[in-house]
Amino acid sequence: MKKEELVSGVIISAVGLVCLTFLIFTCGDWQRDGLALMMTFVCFIAVLLLSVFMYFLISTLKLRHTAIKAMGRGGMKAVMKDKVARIAYKGVCAFIKGEYPVAEEYFIKALNLSDIRQNQLFCTEWLIRVYELYDDSAKLLWCFRKAVDYAPDSPETQSRLGHAYYVDGKLDKAIYCFEQALRYDPNHGYSYYSLAKICMVRGETEKAIDHLEQLLRIQENHPLVFSELAVIYAMEGNEEKCRENYEKSILCGYEQPAQLSARITAIFKFNNADECSGNDLPHEYYRYIEKDDSDAGNE
Repeated sequence: MKKEELVSGVIISAVGLVCLTFLIFTCGDWQRDGLALMMTFVCFIAVLLLSVFMYFLISTLKLRHTAIKAMGRGGMKAVMKDKVARIAYKGVCAFIKGEYPVAEEYFIKALNLSDIRQNQLFCTEWLIRVYELYDDSAKLLWCFRKAVDYAPDSPETQSRLGHAYYVDGKLDKAIYCFEQALRYDPNHGYSYYSLAKICMVRGETEKAIDHLEQLLRIQENHPLVFSELAVIYAMEGNEEKCRENYEKSILCGYEQPAQLSARITAIFKFNNADECSGNDLPHEYYRYIEKDDSDAGNE
């Protein structure tokens, strides 16, 4: 039951209580059955209070059960024995209840007290959830960096930080992160794809194609890879390879074939096709020069 439903139930019960009270005191025959009327009144109040109590009891139990499950395997034991785990548990409870500032405080406190990598990553991941709700890009970037500090050998943390750098326009740092992800997982497809996108932004077409072809060795029937190759070859003016990859993307189940076709047509016939406009062109078609960024690390 949601809080809104509880409030509605209480209001309806209160109105019913007022009506019942009115009927008892105006229509009842107190000399004959006053005791019965009073017992009815008392029972109604008791049922109402019991319903409210049961709601809060069940809600509390469900909240704690969900929070314990979120703590992972052995969560109950950890919460009972470990101070840091109890603080993180309180943070999870606050997050579930929607008390995000309180949750943030608990997770930061637990993070500062923890010296175990798994616990540090746990707190960081929950802080990421909080900052995603805040849409706080600066704090999110801080969390992504912390996650990489705690788990530099994780392709997921490296690629997530790389994506954040890519969105922020720090392409050298993004490349470093994606290359680190591939160092620990040579089959990490997202990193190959992201490196290809960065190469296209920089105008390094051959490198982009090479990254996508390496990705095809891992995921040989991925429609998105073929669609990217079709666009690249269209930009290169290679109609034969463009059509080949376009058809492969369709055969593999590309979800927006009409949009892809319009994009390719716009590239081949830009300013000469009434049915297409500059809006159909991919972002990579407008290449830009990145500002100098010599720091390629995670700092």
